[in-house]
Amino acid sequence: MHLLELTSKAVSSICNAGNKQELQAAIHEAVRSLGFDSFNLAFEKSAKREFMTEPTLTNWSYDDLVAYERDGWSDKDPLLDYAATSTGPLLWQRPGWKSRNEMGYYEYLKFNGIFGGLTIPLQGDSEKLGALTLLSFGDRPHDPDVLHAASIIAMVAKSRAAAIGLMSGQASGGGIKVRSLSTLQREILKWVANGKSNTEIALIVGQSKRSVDYHVIEILKKLEVGSRAQAAAIYGSL
Repeated sequence: MHLLELTSKAVSSICNAGNKQELQAAIHEAVRSLGFDSFNLAFEKSAKREFMTEPTLTNWSYDDLVAYERDGWSDKDPLLDYAATSTGPLLWQRPGWKSRNEMGYYEYLKFNGIFGGLTIPLQGDSEKLGALTLLSFGDRPHDPDVLHAASIIAMVAKSRAAAIGLMSGQASGGGIKVRSLSTLQREILKWVANGKSNTEIALIVGQSKRSVDYHVIEILKKLEVGSRAQAAAIYGSL
């Protein structure tokens, strides 16, 4: 199918999405049609690190996002710098980061099997930040025309996200409270929601049981609930 037809089909699917799940599926199908495998979409963020710690829509797993933050990449990822300070799209391949003397990032990409990607900054009229980042896990070239197609898809997705209430300022009460948790507390909450005891969680996250006990108490306070079951319900609703 021609790129123009693919873009038209993707725009139609995104515009017809009625909720977060449908929009995420439509965007995923759109980026796959452009030759990419994963996406991370963030709008109305106050800081570049929020692109990955609090994405608006993504098909990264929760575990992947936690590992990214835990390894410090939200503070040293050159793509986040680019997305926060640039205006035009960047189509890149992994070897390019070696030639830019970004060896740490090159090794990160190599370790995770990432061959290339595309980053589209999405700054609005305000000082808030946004970006669409696509990644490819296959060693394949991309037509430069994909820049225009992906930019259209990003802007349409942003408009649809706003229409169905997914922008950061319209987040649900539970979502806002979960965002107040630290990265470690969010990871602990995930295991609480999976029915793990504090002793089991301590082993999983590499903390002492006493530390996990403390964080569970803090989680309940921040979520304004009185039990682990209520905290798990909030996590499950996101």
